[in-house]
Amino acid sequence: MLSESGIRQLFERRYVPANCHLLGDSGYPCKPWLLTPYLQPRQGPQLNYNRAHKTTRAVVEHGIGQLKRRFHVLHGEVRLRPEKVSKVIIACAILHNICKVRQIAEPLEDGDEDEDGDNDEDGGEEDIHIPQGNRAQSGLPYRANFTNLHFRDADGAGAADGNGV
Repeated sequence: MLSESGIRQLFERRYVPANCHLLGDSGYPCKPWLLTPYLQPRQGPQLNYNRAHKTTRAVVEHGIGQLKRRFHVLHGEVRLRPEKVSKVIIACAILHNICKVRQIAEPLEDGDEDEDGDNDEDGGEEDIHIPQGNRAQSGLPYRANFTNLHFRDADGAGAADGNGV
């Protein structure tokens, strides 16, 4: 889906600022704009990076879970043209935000506490690894520099200016 999306083209053509990133699981190829976890992180910056990556992705997954609980149409395949699906998702997001502002509780379902069932503490990913091809064409060197710049401290705080990611 990402390879066919307009957002990939925006990133690849550098319409999106260089300091903006998407996060993907290990099934995606690492790119300078698409940060993926280390498959076997070493202690230190790589492990700190993976933990931050996982925590950030968990926030996104939680938001998606809230939308899916509130709007059942988002649970499975939506059999509409892509243009209409986009409008349905946007409408659901707007309505969800209105519900949150008005403090309207979302429906609860059993087993929703951990959407992806991933509770590992080491920050590693358990997704299937898809080979990433030519290393020079990938974002692996970028990710290594990004990791060393922002996650070199033991607490993962980041660069010398005190600003993490």
